[in-house]
Amino acid sequence: MKTWERDTYYIEEEAFDYNLHKFVVYTNDGEVIAEIVPNSIEDVEAVIADLDSGADVHGWEDGQGETIVIPGR
Repeated sequence: MKTWERDTYYIEEEAFDYNLHKFVVYTNDGEVIAEIVPNSIEDVEAVIADLDSGADVHGWEDGQGETIVIPGR
């Protein structure tokens, strides 16, 4: 599992449902901001590719009908 760090938050990949992983977004103080829950292996791979390329998750759909809002944005 990987961790991606940004200026004011970080994202941790976690086991979720067999080969599906979820991505938990935390403030630098360790408070949970959101969970990104992809619907398929392809979606998991797309999230990983975006995070690896430095994408900011502010404004992303979380897979549960909510939009991710990073505090201070």
